[in-house]
Amino acid sequence: MFGQTMDVLAFRPPDCRLRAILLVMAAKDRNSGAYRDDSVPLANAVCGVVFSPTFPEKQFPTWQYQRGGFPTRNNELPAAALVKPLEQWAWQETDLPQLPIILIGHSAGAQFLDRVAAYASADEAEIILMNPATYVEPETDSPVPYGFNGWSENIHQTSLKHYLSEHLTILLGSDDVETTLGAGRIAQAMGQGRNRLERGQWAFAQAREQAYRLDVPFNWNIDIVPNTGHDRGGPVRSDSFVGLISYTRLLLCRHSDGVAVGHLVRG
Repeated sequence: MFGQTMDVLAFRPPDCRLRAILLVMAAKDRNSGAYRDDSVPLANAVCGVVFSPTFPEKQFPTWQYQRGGFPTRNNELPAAALVKPLEQWAWQETDLPQLPIILIGHSAGAQFLDRVAAYASADEAEIILMNPATYVEPETDSPVPYGFNGWSENIHQTSLKHYLSEHLTILLGSDDVETTLGAGRIAQAMGQGRNRLERGQWAFAQAREQAYRLDVPFNWNIDIVPNTGHDRGGPVRSDSFVGLISYTRLLLCRHSDGVAVGHLVRG
């Protein structure tokens, strides 16, 4: 991929006909093995193959991973640009190019995928963001990587409109209310809310309002899962796991049968 090699950890459920490709992005600890293992119950439940790519911190520091590699530095390739060849590789690896690809990220991995959605979307069918600390704001006042100010490809707001039209779900834990120290040093993050729960609700509301203002389809969803915090595994090993399985099944029904998925806006 662009001359780079990457280790990808995988799990394929036995004895079932694959229905989806799940690309799972780890949090800031970059423990892709643990996230692959945590995703096994989800893979078994929906019959999806899991691919969890590694993003070593030495090669992909915070600005490359959590911020997606934006704004670019010294003509370095943004890490977010690797998602499209990853998706192509996943189709080749399964030899099932018709399978829908669902991108799933937790915490730092969710921040990464939000930058993918805003600046480097590819051929994925859905993106699920679980408890990210910051978001790309759907407006042109905040600079990249927190908005579209300075984004050269946003001609006539095409990138912004595409971002709002992405099939994107924000999955939040009701107990994820601690102030994140790293995000607390970033003015843009604190402007989005005091904690991850507030920021997620704020981002969804802002996006919905902006989509209405620009008269574009709005395909975001939000779900607040009770009794769930931020710890690794929270998205797939707690009460939220049931919601994630149910929602993923609905996504697969939509892509296979044309069934519409309504907005999840639960509190």
